[in-house]
Parts: sequence; C-alpha cells; structure tokens
Amino acid sequence: MKKLTFALLGLMMFAACQKKEATIHITVKDKTLDSVSVYLANADTVLALDAEGKTSVTLPVTEAQYGMLQYKWKQSPVYMEPSKDFSVTWDMTPSELTIAFEGENADKNNFINSKEMKGPVMGDFGRPEEELLGQLEEYQTNDFKILESKGFDKAFVEKEKKRVEYWIYGMLWQYATNKACSDATYEKLESLISEDEWLTQLSEYTNYMSGAISVLANQGKDYSQISASERAENNMEYVINHIKAPKIKEYLLGVYAISYVTDKGVNNAEKIKTLLEENVTDKEILDTFHAAYSNGATLAKGCPSPDFKMTSIDGKEYTLADFKGKIVYIDIWATWCAPCQEELPHLKALEEMFVGSNLCFVSMSIDKDKDRWEKQVKDDKLGGIQLYAGPESQFCTDYHVKGIPHFILIDKEGKIIEANMTRPSDVKTIEMLGMMAEPLE
Repeated sequence: MKKLTFALLGLMMFAACQKKEATIHITVKDKTLDSVSVYLANADTVLALDAEGKTSVTLPVTEAQYGMLQYKWKQSPVYMEPSKDFSVTWDMTPSELTIAFEGENADKNNFINSKEMKGPVMGDFGRPEEELLGQLEEYQTNDFKILESKGFDKAFVEKEKKRVEYWIYGMLWQYATNKACSDATYEKLESLISEDEWLTQLSEYTNYMSGAISVLANQGKDYSQISASERAENNMEYVINHIKAPKIKEYLLGVYAISYVTDKGVNNAEKIKTLLEENVTDKEILDTFHAAYSNGATLAKGCPSPDFKMTSIDGKEYTLADFKGKIVYIDIWATWCAPCQEELPHLKALEEMFVGSNLCFVSMSIDKDKDRWEKQVKDDKLGGIQLYAGPESQFCTDYHVKGIPHFILIDKEGKIIEANMTRPSDVKTIEMLGMMAEPLE
C-alpha cells in the first residue's frame, strides 16, 4: 500500500513540475519592421523587436500543437510541445529568405520549414485533370516516405501527414475553381473534408476547407454568371447543411461572411448577415463580422464617396468635386501589377466606346516609383485622367482596397454606385455603363 501511495505521489509531483508552457526566442536579421507575429490557439500576439531585432515570448502550451510565425510577408509553421523551449532566427536578406531553429524542438521545426518535401508548382496548373490528380498523389506518397524516414515520434508524424496532405491538395480546389472538372476531382475534394477540430491549428487545413467547400457548393455553375453574394450564400448554405462540428461550422461561416463584407461591402449582404446570425454563437466571430459590416456600410450604394486630392500626369490637381455631373469609373492600378496591365486594353476600349458621354474614366496609380508610372502613361499613351495616388493613398484606405486592380463607380452627385465595380473586361461593365451613359449637352 505504501509503495502504491508513494508511486501516486511521485506521479502527481512529476505532473505538477511539468511546464504547461513553452518559450520562443526570436531573432530577426536585417530588420525593417518593429514587430513579429505569433499565432497559436488562444494565444495570438504581436511582439515588439528590440534594437537588435530580438524578442521572446512564453506561451501556454498544454498539448502538442501547431502555430504560425510571421515577419513581413513570410509565414512559417511552428510545432510546439509543453516545456520544450526553442529559438528561431529569421534571415530576411533579399538573396536568402530563411528561418532556422535551435533548441528542444529544433529538429521538427527545421524539418517542416525545409524544402525537403516537394509539393505543387505553378506548372502543374497546365496539366490535364487526370494527370494532375496522379501528380498530387505522387507528391503525397513521396513526402510521406521522407517524413517516415526521419524517426520522429508517431504522434508528430500523424499530425504532419495531415498538414502535408492539405498543403498538397490546396492546389486541387484552386484548379477546380478555374477549370471544368469531372466527378473524380469533386469526389477527391469531398473525401478530404474532415471535422477533426484540432486541424483548425493548421492554416493549410483552414485554407483547404474554405476553398474546397466553395468549389463543392458551386459545382457545375458558371462562375462568370454568379455574383459574389450568391457565391457566399451558396458556400454558407453548404456549410450549414453538411458540416456538423460546431467549432468548424462557425469558423467557416465566419470566413465567408466576414470576407464578403470586407471585400464587397454590405450591398446584397442581407441574406449573408442573416445566415451568420442565425447559425453562429461565437462572440468573437460575430463581433468581427459586425465591425466589418459597420465599415462596409459607409461604402454602401448611395453613400457619399470618400474624397481625394491627387495630381494628374500633366500637373493639375483634382478632387472628387471636379467630376460633379459625371459618372466616374475609377481604376486603381500599378505598373508592376500584371492583372492591371491585362485590363488596360479593355479600359481603353471602354473609353473609346463612351467618348462624348457623361462617363469619365479616372485611373489612380499606387506605384511607389512615380517615374515608372509617368513613363508608362506617356509611352503607352494611356487615356482618361491619369492621377498619382502613391503607395499610401488615404482614398484606397477609405475604400478598404485589399488588392488591385480595383474598380469603383461613382454617380453624378459624388455618391457611391459600386465600391467594388466589375472590371473593364467583364461584359457586365459595358451593360451597366451603357444604361447610365448620356450624351453631353
């Protein structure tokens, strides 16, 4: 009896001594920003770097789990276990963007951030569907063999296999978004839908789920004929009808609803708002949505447009008031943006189509290199009114511009018609502008 008592006491003392936390020491070389972000379940934090580019943080880690480190644009997965401290060094020089770990969990973290495992490349998008499916399976088979050869503990290997699988097949839903596919692709996408809640630690999983469900929810539909609001509604209804795990269901509904109002504003968002509020109880998700909805409401149809003051290619200063009485189609672009360049011939065609009408075409460049902008405008003889907004444009901030090209349509009184207008290459643009165009008196 005494032996049993002492044995139990020893186990209790051992458990009490085990740290339910782990410390990360971070060093950033050649630092240009003052902070680095750490994303861990229930412990997201932004850490200030000292003058030497160093910082550290102790996080609650009650079980082995994945997280994410981010500095500037580079994100790197990190694997943490209770009581296992480690250090990480980022080298952000342009010629070598690397991340290296030292300490108790260094072997696993160096492995998952190495280039030893191979996954999809851009060239795979050009493969025929059957060939692509075979190639993705080959990537997975080879990567699993590499992982199994490393001698890591079984628990880590099984978790890492899931991360790798969702990393590899993230390409498949992107492929299916842009190409007509057979049942084989849809069946594969559906087979990887999982509701194990620990998987939400993985960005590879959350990205896969949101993308694959969007493909499955809109299967067989012509994306060019579906509005953004319809697509979001379809996605949310699919989640409501097919996903049972409460945490995953609410997360996905939040992703679709918040993304829509953040990118598109509140126009046509009534059903999206209702679907979210009727099916989500998580306070953080609801608060984030409502904040985004409030911001989007300022850009709703009929609201006064944010103003601007910018200088044109010929040195004249313009504000929104200078366009009163005209319908204004705004193109926010840059010389370095390939999709922007693809739209320029279509924009030129629109300008020529509506010459002599009350439609006014205004292009705003967010180029950092002003000379490069001036050169393209002059060399390519770009039409319309060419304004320089610069990379820190308040107008772009006011319109919540997340990516370019971005198009905006404003009415004769300076009120918003569309904060996210269709592109010049979209046939809907010609139809909409055609209904509004009036000859100049």
